[in-house]
Amino acid sequence: MIAADGEILYPHVKRLIEPTAWTGDPFTEIIMGGNVDLSPLQIRANLQAALIGGEVHVITIGQRPEDIVGVAIWFPPGSSAFSRRAFYLRIEEQRAAGWNQFLESIPESLRKWWIEYFSPAMTRLSADTLGPGYSHDAWHLHIFGVMKSHHRKGYGKALLRLAEDQAKETHSPIVLETTTDVDVQIYKRLGFKVCGETNIESAQGIARIRLMFKEN
Repeated sequence: MIAADGEILYPHVKRLIEPTAWTGDPFTEIIMGGNVDLSPLQIRANLQAALIGGEVHVITIGQRPEDIVGVAIWFPPGSSAFSRRAFYLRIEEQRAAGWNQFLESIPESLRKWWIEYFSPAMTRLSADTLGPGYSHDAWHLHIFGVMKSHHRKGYGKALLRLAEDQAKETHSPIVLETTTDVDVQIYKRLGFKVCGETNIESAQGIARIRLMFKEN
């Protein structure tokens, strides 16, 4: 639930804004311009967009907010994070719930990098590889993470399975992007295939992004 002032009201959802699953992630360094303290703002924007027009799946080991060990942010077919291909009013609501605030809070150079370089590059990767409408008609995994202390316990697979079961009901494909060779191998074992890739560059380094998909 989101209040009129943009405050997230559910405590278990609030906890997702201060995650540890991405600590030390080189890609986070790249997209945050080297300032990882900005990461909660970006995650908050994506989380609130999903609460409005997507789905947020969490996995816990108990009933308390601090028992959350993993999260997956999805946009099902017909929805999209901040994209104007989706229903205009819903997208404007998503942007106002956090994305505009994120862009206003980051340095001008990083804002320009996001708007003029990173976002268009990711759109081109999907459109050039799968076609302009494929990703919009698929389940898109937007953010996925499991706390490092809970890796190799099956939590990630369980998180993916929930959306995968929903995708199978409508025979919808699943698409995702990842940056590490380890994750590519994990997703391959789960039936995903690499269909395209691109390099994303910034002053912090270069990230090799692989676009992967799975038909259902």
